[in-house]
Amino acid sequence: MANVTYDLLWRETMRDLLDMLELDPPQDQEEEEAFQHFSYLYIKYVQIYKNLEDCYDQHVHPQKRIDIKEVLEAVIGRMLEIKQNLIKLSGLKFINFDDILVDLKLIPETLELPVPRYFVDERQKDLMLREKLVQTLIAAREAEKDETPDPASAPMSVEECVRLIQMNERGRQGKQRSKFMREIRKQEDVERKLREIGQPETDPDHAATVIQKLFRGYKTIRQARMMREEELVFIGMKEPEAKPRQLDPQARQEDIRSRRKIIQAQNKDEYEEALVNIRRKIYDDEGVDMREQMMDKIRQWFVAYKEQHDGFPDYPDEESGGSVFIFDPPPMGEEEEEEESAEEAKKAKKKAAPATKAAAAKKAAPVKKGKPAKGVEDSVDEEEEEEE
Repeated sequence: MANVTYDLLWRETMRDLLDMLELDPPQDQEEEEAFQHFSYLYIKYVQIYKNLEDCYDQHVHPQKRIDIKEVLEAVIGRMLEIKQNLIKLSGLKFINFDDILVDLKLIPETLELPVPRYFVDERQKDLMLREKLVQTLIAAREAEKDETPDPASAPMSVEECVRLIQMNERGRQGKQRSKFMREIRKQEDVERKLREIGQPETDPDHAATVIQKLFRGYKTIRQARMMREEELVFIGMKEPEAKPRQLDPQARQEDIRSRRKIIQAQNKDEYEEALVNIRRKIYDDEGVDMREQMMDKIRQWFVAYKEQHDGFPDYPDEESGGSVFIFDPPPMGEEEEEEESAEEAKKAKKKAAPATKAAAAKKAAPVKKGKPAKGVEDSVDEEEEEEE
């Protein structure tokens, strides 16, 4: 299949998964209704799991495979949770879904859960090492057996070897001679019976009829045998005959899968190499600018802290995250937020109080040319003392 096929399958599966999120989890229901609902969810999640597993196995794009794997593992986890809920509701480990399969018009093979193929593909190196270890242990065990002498395999003398060969050869000659004599006696009996009966002349038409009869019987028997074999294959009682690899669709599918696996490995290597190259390029090209920006931000943080608390803070230790605390500070609690808001309100009041008092004084006593009025001068002096 082409890449477009698996892209479309992935999109359809994700749409089905979004539809399932609207049904899952179920609302408050009775036990029987909840069991039916969980059974329906389980069957649907099994179908989604199979589609996602095919997409992950056959996709060649490394970044898409990462996203598909995350969704696939989440679906597997949710499927196991639903199975546990069904076991609790029914009290049985083996649950019968026949009624729901009939309602959904599905076959029993729908519930077959294949083992994810990436369990083996992604652990290929570990499995090969384990296989080599097993082969090494087997070879060492066989070597120990070979070292132990076998009394039955003791060396024989020349006379014993000759005697054994003569005995075998005489037995073979005796069997061959008895078989030859048996055939001679059988031929003699046939000739004697023909002489007693009197052999008639062979009629060509009769001979042709006999040949036709035998051939038709053989042909009918062969057709009946072929029909019986086809029926056994159809009902699944016998495996079909192996087709040539060029014509077998399953063999072609395996060849295509092996080719796509090679392309997957190549794309994965290129993706990992590109990540390393891009990281190195960013570090070389933009590392200096990023470092300066980070240092400026740290300086601004220290200056702002000094303006608020009249002193430089201690640099955060490694346990609290170091500079991460500066770039991404932890969220404040409710008490800290209330204290900060109260402090800001007090500062705003202090800044607004002198301006409001001065404006009120100007409105209350207009100033004449020359010296100000005595009451106004006293009020201004009092306001300055309060500000100080």
